[in-house]
Amino acid sequence: MRGYFEWTGDETPKTPHFLHGDGLLSDEGLTWSMELPNGEKSRCFVVITREARDASGEVHDRMPAFLTPDAWDDWLTPDKLTGDRKAKTLAMLEHSSGEVASTIREHIVDPKVSNSRTVDPADPSLLEPVG
Repeated sequence: MRGYFEWTGDETPKTPHFLHGDGLLSDEGLTWSMELPNGEKSRCFVVITREARDASGEVHDRMPAFLTPDAWDDWLTPDKLTGDRKAKTLAMLEHSSGEVASTIREHIVDPKVSNSRTVDPADPSLLEPVG
């Protein structure tokens, strides 16, 4: 992804902030399948978050945990996280996420980004800073 949104303010409409880095951002996440009580299968996904650093800490106290390209293969290895692999992976994730977090910048964007029913997602003005 190129960036993500966080909102501030107590009243609607809240103020949308676009947080972005120097290039594409790769979030850390987990996915799994589960069977629901009615017998249907469901695919689940969760984005791993961490304490916010740099610009994102000015907007929200949490941020996605990020991966640098050199960490992708280690993160995607399907082996269990036990023993030395667990410690090495956690250290790699801490370093990788901190490296990406140091590039995060933010600016306020038009509140129209909050309405997915009426906005054109291909409209480049959605990501432009507003006064």
